[in-house]
Amino acid sequence: MYMTASDKSEPQLVGIHKCLEIVFPFQEERPSIRTFRKWQSQGYLPYHKIGSRVFFDPSQVRKALDKQFLIQAK
Repeated sequence: MYMTASDKSEPQLVGIHKCLEIVFPFQEERPSIRTFRKWQSQGYLPYHKIGSRVFFDPSQVRKALDKQFLIQAK
């Protein structure tokens, strides 16, 4: 079982594969790495770049996805 960012008081930084597993727990409903990278390059997802490595905070990614893609009911 993976710890989510809500289980900790401080941000959790993980790689792209782990972030996808946390944000989209069901593999068959998970977007592809290519789609996730496209969202990243379009500025939809916040990330941290340390050297040549890229890390994500799953709770921030979830908030960003909600902000960008959530359609409110009328």
